[in-house]
Formats: sequence, structure tokens, C-alpha cells
Amino acid sequence: MGAPRGRVGWAEWGSWSSVEVEGGGKQQPGAFRVLVNRPFRVRERITEWEPGERIGYELLEGMRVRGYRSTVTLEEAPGGGTLIRWRSVYDHAGPLTTLLLRLAVRDSCKRLAKAASDQPAPRQDATHS
Repeated sequence: MGAPRGRVGWAEWGSWSSVEVEGGGKQQPGAFRVLVNRPFRVRERITEWEPGERIGYELLEGMRVRGYRSTVTLEEAPGGGTLIRWRSVYDHAGPLTTLLLRLAVRDSCKRLAKAASDQPAPRQDATHS
């Protein structure tokens, strides 16, 4: 359900040039990720991880924001397609950081939707009656 078919990773559809889990581990709750798109480098901790359905994370370093937490969910939309819900909350951010966060989330949702629609449909074996 939901995720771009073929499991396209964030580095392929997002604006980040690299996305790595510290220590080379896998993405899972408790793992720390580093995302880079020069000159930006952010570090976050994964709080939820259900591939194709949900990811939750908290931003630890790289932006002037306190207490930033997000949850991204992918749901089947009525009539087909995928509904992307990206909910973010934070304790404090200045006006410029707030604007950058909004623009980044909006851009990421657009990129994810495009990546999902650009993927070929999964092959299904034809059956004849």
C-alpha cells in the first residue's frame, strides 16, 4: 500500500542528496539518520517505522527549531491513489525557519507523489477465462 512502488528511497525522490543511518544500521525506531543537501545537514531520530505506511521522526540537529517532531502516513485514498499526511509539530521556531519548514514539507509531499505516479504499476499475471 501507499509507498512508491519499488520502494524508492528518500534520496531518490526527496531533495536530499544523501540519507544515511548512523553506523550503517537499518531504518527502524531508535535509529539516527543524517540527511544532506548542501549546505544543509540535519540529524534526526526515527520514532516510528512501518515501511509503506508510516514514519515518525524528531529533528535533533541542523535547523533552528526546538522540539520538532513529524509523522508521515500513507493511506489508500478513496477512488484509488495514496493520501499523504505529513503532520509536524514543534515547540519554537523563528519566522524564517517556520517558512522553510513549511516549504520543505510541501516540496517533499509533491516529490513523493510524483515518485509514486512515475513508478510502473506492479506486473500482474494475466488470466484468461
